[in-house]
Amino acid sequence: MQQRLLFLTILLALGYAAAAQQLSRYSMPWLDPVQFNPAYAGLDNSLSLTGAYRTQWASLEGQPVGQRFSAHLPIYYLSSGFGVEVERDALGARQLNSFGASYNYQLVRGQSVWSVGLSARMLQLNLDGGALRTPEGIYEDPNTIIHNDDLLPTGPVNSSALALGAGIYYLSENLEGGVSARNLNGPVIAFPGFDYSLERQYHAYLRARFDLLSDWEILPMAYGISDGTQLQISAGANLRYNENLYLGAAYRGHSAATTDAVVIMGGFNLSEKLSVAYAYDVTLSELRTVESGSHEIVVKYNLRQRIGAGIPPPIIYYPRAKE
Repeated sequence: MQQRLLFLTILLALGYAAAAQQLSRYSMPWLDPVQFNPAYAGLDNSLSLTGAYRTQWASLEGQPVGQRFSAHLPIYYLSSGFGVEVERDALGARQLNSFGASYNYQLVRGQSVWSVGLSARMLQLNLDGGALRTPEGIYEDPNTIIHNDDLLPTGPVNSSALALGAGIYYLSENLEGGVSARNLNGPVIAFPGFDYSLERQYHAYLRARFDLLSDWEILPMAYGISDGTQLQISAGANLRYNENLYLGAAYRGHSAATTDAVVIMGGFNLSEKLSVAYAYDVTLSELRTVESGSHEIVVKYNLRQRIGAGIPPPIIYYPRAKE
């Protein structure tokens, strides 16, 4: 019954899901769900460290480039989890830095875990006014920037704001997923003359696991993002061998007008604790004529050792934590 309720809830959320690229986007979010859902913190059942690097639309000048790092672990004696994360997202003259923390409460029900979490992130926006150009601007002298627009800075400026988030997550042996929201307080990063408003962003994620043969399994997944007006859905699957080596593909977009990319991905375990994954986006939109795809690499470390006292959840070292 719990799994049916989760499945229905997430399908409804995915039908409403959408995303403008106001915040960074990654092609393999399932490797680190805490990046979009604070309720996931600690559900890898040990200290988990994840680093990711992404360059989007390679060879396109000013393309998005992002780096992120997260660390989270369970706190068994409080039936909870805690995590921290840092992220840098560069896009042209804009650079958005994020520093955040997540906390959740976990409720064990039989062989499954429900988790409810909250997050707080400090967002810092850096804008290089000298790299901006306007149709009416004068830029003949590289040392003199004249935008002829009083709202635009002519040099580097920065400002910050606090963003709040919340989420619910469900984890069992063969099914996991959740719904979450970021920027719930509608943060505004204010600059002299103009404001940079961050829209609320809603996330929905669902992933299952099915055994095929003795050493083979398939993991279908769906992930959606919404700002309430625009829609983006990613759906695909990974084929995994011996809980070690996996290959997969996903499609991002939900209609002919929103078709974005096909993601080809794969990964393997370097050791019991360390794994690496890579994804390449084959662009399907009109941007394919001016760029050469997107690249993403993720490195994950799981201590795979119980930390602290208390009652651990019934699922220890869930297989996806090895990826």
